Amino acid sequence: MDKEGGNAMVALRYVLMILGLGLFGSASALAAYDIFLATQLRRLLRRNSTRPHAWAVTCKVGFPGSTAGPGLR
Repeated sequence: MDKEGGNAMVALRYVLMILGLGLFGSASALAAYDIFLATQLRRLLRRNSTRPHAWAVTCKVGFPGSTAGPGLR
């Protein structure tokens, strides 16, 4: 094996290793951001949960279909 081919393979090896680490890093950053957004959404939904749900209002008012039976709700 000549010296040029060996050097090129070593350089390619390190480039691919760095690229792989970068991909793992970006994937973990994306997962962390997704978890952050999920916690923010959960916090916002919990803050606004004091309003009644639409199905509860429908059952109290007695709109058509609100007496369909307990098994269908």
